[in-house]
Amino acid sequence: MKHLKYDDLVYRCEVLPNFQNTSEIQALSGFIGQDRAKKAVERAIKLKEKGFNIFVVGLSGTGRRTFTTSFLREKARQMCTPNDWVYVYNFSHPSEPIAIPLEAGGARRFKSDMSRLADESMEALEKLFEAEEYAAKKAELEDRYSKIKSQLWEELKEKAKQLGFSVQLTPTGVVTIPLRDGKPLTPEAFESLSDEIKEMFNENSRKLKHIIEGTLYKSRKVEREYKEKLGELDKYAALFTVGAIFDEVKSKYEGNLNVVRYLDQVKSDMLNNLTNLRSENEETRLAYKRRYSVNVVVDNSELTGAPVVYERNPTYSNLVGKVEYQSRAGMLFTDFTLIRAGALHKANGGFLILDAEHLLRNPYSWECLKRALLSEEITVENLESVLGVSNIISLRPQPIPFSAKVVLISTPRIYYLLYTLDEDFRKLFKIKSEFDWELSLTEENVEQYLRFISSNCRKFTPSSLDRAAVNRILWYSSRLAGSKEKLSMQLGEISGLIRESCSIASDSGANIVSETHVLQAIAAIEDRVSLVQSKYDTQIRNFDLMIETQGRKVGQVNGLTVLDLADHSFGVPVKITTKTHLGKPGVVDIQRAAQLSGKIHGKAVMILEGFFGERYARNVPLTLSASISFEQTYGIIEGDSASLAETIALISALSGVPVRQDIAITGSINQHGEVQPVGGVTEKVEGFHRACSLRGLTGSQGVILPSANAKNLILKEEVLESIKKGKFHIWTVENVDEALKIVTGREAGKMTKRGSYRKGSINYLVVEALKKAREISQDHKKTRKTKKRKTDASQN
Repeated sequence: MKHLKYDDLVYRCEVLPNFQNTSEIQALSGFIGQDRAKKAVERAIKLKEKGFNIFVVGLSGTGRRTFTTSFLREKARQMCTPNDWVYVYNFSHPSEPIAIPLEAGGARRFKSDMSRLADESMEALEKLFEAEEYAAKKAELEDRYSKIKSQLWEELKEKAKQLGFSVQLTPTGVVTIPLRDGKPLTPEAFESLSDEIKEMFNENSRKLKHIIEGTLYKSRKVEREYKEKLGELDKYAALFTVGAIFDEVKSKYEGNLNVVRYLDQVKSDMLNNLTNLRSENEETRLAYKRRYSVNVVVDNSELTGAPVVYERNPTYSNLVGKVEYQSRAGMLFTDFTLIRAGALHKANGGFLILDAEHLLRNPYSWECLKRALLSEEITVENLESVLGVSNIISLRPQPIPFSAKVVLISTPRIYYLLYTLDEDFRKLFKIKSEFDWELSLTEENVEQYLRFISSNCRKFTPSSLDRAAVNRILWYSSRLAGSKEKLSMQLGEISGLIRESCSIASDSGANIVSETHVLQAIAAIEDRVSLVQSKYDTQIRNFDLMIETQGRKVGQVNGLTVLDLADHSFGVPVKITTKTHLGKPGVVDIQRAAQLSGKIHGKAVMILEGFFGERYARNVPLTLSASISFEQTYGIIEGDSASLAETIALISALSGVPVRQDIAITGSINQHGEVQPVGGVTEKVEGFHRACSLRGLTGSQGVILPSANAKNLILKEEVLESIKKGKFHIWTVENVDEALKIVTGREAGKMTKRGSYRKGSINYLVVEALKKAREISQDHKKTRKTKKRKTDASQN
């Protein structure tokens, strides 16, 4: 047992170096601590095999994302810059655009080269077909085939004449006219001919029809041959004209077989579509020119090393990309130029950082990411198509190989849920990088922490803190960590405090941030979140919360609880009462019976029963029933930190020894009566001090807590001041007996060699109470047996 003094409780950072203000401290260039997390990420980077992706686990505000992103960027700068990727038109299967990789920066150049190639080729072709030399060759070809067709026509006319017909070419075909003496016969004249001559004309007409069909066939064949020859002429001339343009571009990409193959396909398509490229319809010309465009989906030209991409909104399309549509004349249209990259494309060959919770909130995003990691390729596919809810025909772009490291960031809860419920998760995220929420208070770590403080305050005005202000920030950090031996790694909280302190200093016109400014900032932060706390304070002041801060009571103690409202925690005293009576042996936890306690609290009550059995029921069986209640509590009670208070209340009720009400108790016990450390001791002590201050400090009030929790006390100045003046007290204890002596003023009593306790001690009084209860219970049993015998005898 120890009565803690002011010097035991005041916060001192013994390893704080000598300086006047933070302007003397070098700014932080890296990060504080997290060596375990850093080693895990480094190992993941070295492991190139499938599945060694990273899950960063840590509490919010520990710098997990900032540290991971910065560290990966540093490592990425030392890595090779990955390929660019483009999509181009697939001349064989237009609905399946071709993906082509190029060296970093090559995509932008290739797009420019292809644009120039298309422009120059179309311009050259236009000049070609307007050139006199081409016109002359075309005219020569036309003349040659025109003569052949004319000769066929003359031969047809001669044969028709021999058969007594003339032929005429009309828009609807070839018309035959019968001749008589070299002159055309009118229908009337023809009808006046004899049947024999008519039959001769009909026979000759049939022969002429076959001759005409043969001539027309030959004419069409000649026309086709002419067009083929003209096409060959056009292709030959065009090839000669654009060949040099293509050769120049191909020479730049001769090491990339995909590009060379594509350029050959472009040239072939151009030569096969010269008519469309020369069309007078500008829309037709532009449509064909669009086929030769290049869609750059990944451009790493400005990267140094590998990419590090953080996707804030990991929707399905933001991850895998999408195919966009345009509206034309009321119809939806798409092509390969409307393929858009996702975060997977942009991070390919580097690192993709995602918040796991954001990922899981977006429908199908988690499945999409797993599919990419398992297949090691990215397939651009609209979610509507995947779900089968769209009838619009879309593109099926060729998949792109995927080789990025994916880094998920979240809390331990999300990690363990995924690890437990998703078998693929274990295969894909084999590296766990855990971020610590606290830092040991060593000289090296304090130096790094000071550099962090110095870096932060330089962003604001005033840009430096004095030594006392820094010490107060370290006090606040240790308070967040819950230990004088630790510093909190919730760096977001510390940065916010520095920012607000600088703002307050600036408002007051100070040139440097002092401890006063920091204290004002802490008070302002707490004031914004302490409305509920103020309501409890009002209830205590008005005696609506029926706790005692003076006097003595039997079977009643002041316990301490912590209300955690996520953004603010504070301590509240609670009255714990115990009643004993004859009945079924055991302790009835009223909270548990009312389903207002958790499993840990239920366990604590069972441990309490074990302690009582071990101490008081070795020779005398427990024949009493006891009930324990947390008065005026209507929510769930959880934890074992009230088990010491419950034990003292029960001992008081059994022994009849009153307990001081000006002392509150917190601590857990084991079955041997040893007091174990609990959480939230700072909030609990401050909570009871606040309650006593509201009711009036008497100079005797205080708190009992486990000895192991002394290092966890980082108290506010008003509490320390009360302790310094002797108006408030803190005692630490090792066991139940030490606590009993403080709250009762009497010795608990040790067991003698005879197996009994010294007369008048608390333990003696408890044993005597149990003996008396046993005697009463035995007498009651005897009385019941006697009555039963009499009843049985009268019935017989």
